[in-house]
Amino acid sequence: MPEPLNPGDDAAPGTPGTGEDLCPRCGGKGTIDGDECTNCGGTGKVIEGIGGA
Repeated sequence: MPEPLNPGDDAAPGTPGTGEDLCPRCGGKGTIDGDECTNCGGTGKVIEGIGGA
């Protein structure tokens, strides 16, 4: 079963042309002011398209 997407993800993990990056909202911490970051789902990472496509 594929991992669920978080709001900050461009695509599912492992999708060709994508890569993992630090969440721009929480800076990779996974939390904002002690609460789970809603952009990355608390992982601190997002999946983004690479190569300017």
